[in-house]
Amino acid sequence: MKFVSKFMILTLSIAIFLGIVASVDKVKAQDPQTEYEKKLKEHEKEIARIEAENKAKAAELERQKQITAAKKAYQEGNTLLKKGMAEEALKSYDLAIQYDNNFHLAYHGKGLANTRLRNYNAALESYHKAVQINPLYADGYLALAKLYRQLEQYDQALTSCLKAIEADTISANGSPSDPKDLAKAYYELGFVYNKRKEYQKAADAFQKVGELDPTHHLSFNAQGVALEKVGKTDEAIVSFKKAIEIKPNFDDPYYRLASLYNKLGKSQDALDAALNGMKYKKNFASAAFEAGIAYKNLGQFNDAIKYFEIASKDRLWTKAAQYEIDMIKRKTK
Repeated sequence: MKFVSKFMILTLSIAIFLGIVASVDKVKAQDPQTEYEKKLKEHEKEIARIEAENKAKAAELERQKQITAAKKAYQEGNTLLKKGMAEEALKSYDLAIQYDNNFHLAYHGKGLANTRLRNYNAALESYHKAVQINPLYADGYLALAKLYRQLEQYDQALTSCLKAIEADTISANGSPSDPKDLAKAYYELGFVYNKRKEYQKAADAFQKVGELDPTHHLSFNAQGVALEKVGKTDEAIVSFKKAIEIKPNFDDPYYRLASLYNKLGKSQDALDAALNGMKYKKNFASAAFEAGIAYKNLGQFNDAIKYFEIASKDRLWTKAAQYEIDMIKRKTK
């Protein structure tokens, strides 16, 4: 009985305690001060969110202003460079970079300006920075390739060319590049292989240009030169003729074709090519010299002398042409 009484008393005490706690919580929940503090914290949190949002908007607005200013300075640099004012252009490109140091086009422009000023190390540095910022910037690699070729650093030129082709094959958004842009990279690659005396590879590169851009007359002419160097004369003739077909007033393939025909002993074909070339370029010394050779081989010495005399007016051909004239005169005495 005593045990039951004690148990009841304990149970009653716990119930009373829990009731008191519940009452206190109810009072606290209804406490105006507590409600005020809760609302204050929510208000402060909203204020902080709005301030952060406004700060982000202001930062973005400032960033857009910087980008706009950078583009303006970059365009001014391009205009100055076209006018031949490389030093002034360089300052504009530097200003563009100050506004936006991730503006890869401005670094490219800076490279062009430094190249004009013959500051080649600075130009290389600028081009490298452009492709570092944008690894898919094919024009940057192409600019590097051209400058390295100019500096006779052909290994670096080759590496840069291949990177240009890789970058130009797939653009930044995953879409195929413009074939004509890719053709430019292969065209440069052909000249790099020429400098490395890898003429078959050069011919293959120029062939690729023609596939990408069938109107690229320069590549067919260059391909003919490379093919001739590896002894593929029939293919070279086809390439020269293709260059002429695309652009009939392009003089160089006429001379190349005439020279090759003369080497092959096809004097009449050589003469036709040379004279056709001179229709578009009256004092075309190279073609005139080949016409002279063809006339000489055909036994028409007076005509040969006439064309050698035309060639002799160009200092690059003076010695060779005068030698041929002297030889004919000795032979016909």
